[in-house]
Amino acid sequence: MFANLQIRPAPAKTRRRKPSLSIRAGVTKRRVSTVSAVSASNVPSMSFMEGLFGDEFPEAFGSGAQNKKTITDLPTELLEIVCEHISKLDIKRLRLASKHLASSVYLRIDRIYVSPNRANLDYLHQIQAHPTYRGRVREIVWDDALLNEYSTLKEFRAAIVADERETTRAIESRLEEAMEIYGDENPEYRSLEMEDLLQDGRLTEVAKGILLRYDDQFSRDILARNATMMSIEDSYVLYQELYRQEQELVEQQIDAAALHQALAGFPNVRRVTLTTDVWPAWNILPRYSTPYHRSLPLGFRKPAVWPWLRPREESETILNQWRSRNAKLTKDGVLLPGEHRSYGVVVSAVLTMPNPQIEEFVIESEHQANCYHHCFLVETSRNYQITKQMFQRTPLKHLKLIVTPPNDYIMNPESLTNLKSLLAELQYLEHLDLGFNDSRSGRTWRFFLRFNPIPETMRSRLRSLTLRNVKLSEQDLCNMLTTSPNLQHVTFYDCFQRMRPGCGWPWLFRQLREYYNREINVSKPSFTVVAPLSRQDSQLVDEEVDAFLYGDDDAENPFVTRPPKPGANAIKPHMGWKVWNRDGSVRERMTEVAEREEMQERDEEM
Repeated sequence: MFANLQIRPAPAKTRRRKPSLSIRAGVTKRRVSTVSAVSASNVPSMSFMEGLFGDEFPEAFGSGAQNKKTITDLPTELLEIVCEHISKLDIKRLRLASKHLASSVYLRIDRIYVSPNRANLDYLHQIQAHPTYRGRVREIVWDDALLNEYSTLKEFRAAIVADERETTRAIESRLEEAMEIYGDENPEYRSLEMEDLLQDGRLTEVAKGILLRYDDQFSRDILARNATMMSIEDSYVLYQELYRQEQELVEQQIDAAALHQALAGFPNVRRVTLTTDVWPAWNILPRYSTPYHRSLPLGFRKPAVWPWLRPREESETILNQWRSRNAKLTKDGVLLPGEHRSYGVVVSAVLTMPNPQIEEFVIESEHQANCYHHCFLVETSRNYQITKQMFQRTPLKHLKLIVTPPNDYIMNPESLTNLKSLLAELQYLEHLDLGFNDSRSGRTWRFFLRFNPIPETMRSRLRSLTLRNVKLSEQDLCNMLTTSPNLQHVTFYDCFQRMRPGCGWPWLFRQLREYYNREINVSKPSFTVVAPLSRQDSQLVDEEVDAFLYGDDDAENPFVTRPPKPGANAIKPHMGWKVWNRDGSVRERMTEVAEREEMQERDEEM
């Protein structure tokens, strides 16, 4: 029956042809029969698409993934330019993610640290031995903060408690607030004392439970901090070992020798920085992330290294201790003066370079409660002589000089004359940051400086000017700014004279407004003015000043003629920002501050 039945193979499936990219893009051939008059205006023409995507349309869209370009296809020169604009952490991740990038992208190592500890010195020697990275270093940071001696655990504990005072008060306030909220549900909370909640700065189990119930960001941060915190006893044992190692390195002058090696071994160094901000209190974010810090265990509790934000009396005590320690240092059997250890050793090292190409010399000591860099203002001192030689021999373009004058020393005309004489040696200077650090040590001035220490010959070259606590009269400031035609940015930190009943700053900026409107061939610098609100916060105006100087005639002058109360700054209370002194990026509008304070006052009255 089925003898003649033939089983034929199933017809092969015809592969459906995908529409071309031009069709998918909405481009069709211009056929009147297929394009209606209604839809013709909605269809882009071939010429339009070629103008949008280039002459290779639509072929450029048909090659798929094989023709896609990635970052690995860039030449090494472009890769290096791209990596200049991303973080060091992202560069490390790129190197780990791709073998090609690991071989063609280098870590951005542009700064090394010199200090009397093994971690920083070992890192310096490793970079110096690397054939590529040694040529990329452009800055040497001299860590001038030496560890303080604590002979007993009691002294160490007292220093830790003093540094953590503000944080402890904030924790106590939060715990009291939480106990008030949850006291009705848990009557046992009301009988608790603060000793039951905090012991040596660490939270007890009861305090942890209270903060877990509160469940806000501050409470979570405190719990995380407590989880990583070392005990004071364990921290003291490690601190003693670090102090012993530091003493050995200082007595043998190993860090000073390393500085000489660094200046000679890194050919492209252009910046030298002296700082004491490398090691603040353990719970304060340091300015620099050094190999030394990264080598320490998490939660290690250390006191702030002098002179970082210390009270004046304590700073004087530690200063005397520092001087006695440095008087023991010898070189070739000759006793060195106490001043040589800090400032003099760096300047002397720069002078040993056969052809110094240092363009930036920076002294960072804004956060010091005391300082010893004023010694170079004495004409007979060795530091004055070597400073003058360094200014003569190096093509400095950027100088940051923070001076802490003892008592009214800087008011002496001889000291100002010496300072002006030193600055006059800088033939290439374009950026000047000059500060007198007396406000950090609790001193206030009752008079203006006798004269402006910035030389007239320098002003025509200046492109940026920053003055910190430099009390010049409004007339002196006006003369200096109007004789500096190339300034691009001007910053005043706490340059108001608070002892006066009136304020001449409105007059100063009215004069500057008339000058910049009248003169055409001078640059119009942007201004930033900062005045203190408290020990931790300041008020900052920048856009408001520029708007008054260069804006409409009805722009508001941000300065008051007469402060509303004694000791108040000269900026109008509703203008600008409230900024944190330790980090200028932490800021809040003054109008928002005023609204919040008014709400708090109303809540307290209720």
